[in-house]
Amino acid sequence: MHDSEVLFYRHIENSECGYLPSLESNSIFIDPESKPTKDQLNLLHLQGFRRSGKLVYRPHCPDCNACQSCRIINPEFRASKNQKKAIKRNQDISLHWSEAAFNNEHYQLYQRYINQRHQDGEMFPASEEQYQGFLIEGHGTHKFLELRDAEGTLIGCCVVDVFYDGLSAIYSYFDPDQPRRSLGRYIVLALISECQQQGLPYTYLGYWIKNANKMSYKADYQPLEVFDGEFWRKLVIK
Repeated sequence: MHDSEVLFYRHIENSECGYLPSLESNSIFIDPESKPTKDQLNLLHLQGFRRSGKLVYRPHCPDCNACQSCRIINPEFRASKNQKKAIKRNQDISLHWSEAAFNNEHYQLYQRYINQRHQDGEMFPASEEQYQGFLIEGHGTHKFLELRDAEGTLIGCCVVDVFYDGLSAIYSYFDPDQPRRSLGRYIVLALISECQQQGLPYTYLGYWIKNANKMSYKADYQPLEVFDGEFWRKLVIK
């Protein structure tokens, strides 16, 4: 197979949806052993595909299209009252970019976050092997955005795919013992700020699912666009 070929697959059997348990889910994905070019990855990204490790995929469910890729329109974004509070509480934080390579400081924070905040999730308990496969492996498009406090202590990280039109958040983790900082919210605001400084029009937040509590928060960042399978359109909450 040539490096420029991208082959698509679909799971033979459906599985229970992790977000809407009453429904079944499925996905289309590219061959994990393929070597897509940067241009191909950018095109797939614009068509609603996401990445997890080397797996590039998009939901393709039998009876549902609730998972919709979403992106913040950076030039039009205005922080809400609660978002401004998060910015104020984290004025001591500095942002730093690092390469996507294993770093024990990063992993120790990830392990604490997963083991304290997500004991009911698929990634519990955290392991180095799982961390490597999920966040270190990829196709050369990703970097780590570090959040450090005034003492230089790492208190948050966001793994980000860097595309032509914006930054796409793959996963974020942070110090679970500092809830007052609202670090999850602040990381999104930090990504928006980084995009604005770089002149990038969009911040991508993965999939928005209206009726899933873990995903519905993304509508707090307005204006937000969602991909309906054909077009990107502004999200209007009714």
